[in-house]
Amino acid sequence: MRVRAKKSAAPAVPSEVPGTDRTALTDAYRAGLILGWRLDAEHGYCLMLAGRTDAYVGANGLMKYLQALRAS
Repeated sequence: MRVRAKKSAAPAVPSEVPGTDRTALTDAYRAGLILGWRLDAEHGYCLMLAGRTDAYVGANGLMKYLQALRAS
């Protein structure tokens, strides 16, 4: 009989967005910069933008990306 290899578990991803990120995302939504967001286990945040394809932004670069959206 062959021994089956166990599948490695996916890294734990928090189910909720941290408070500082949630505040920044909510402000961007209210300002009309984004239409919505979701936390993606592999890519960070998926930001839904009007008239454009969804943008995947890492958690580390979220604030910088939102500032760039405000500037444009």
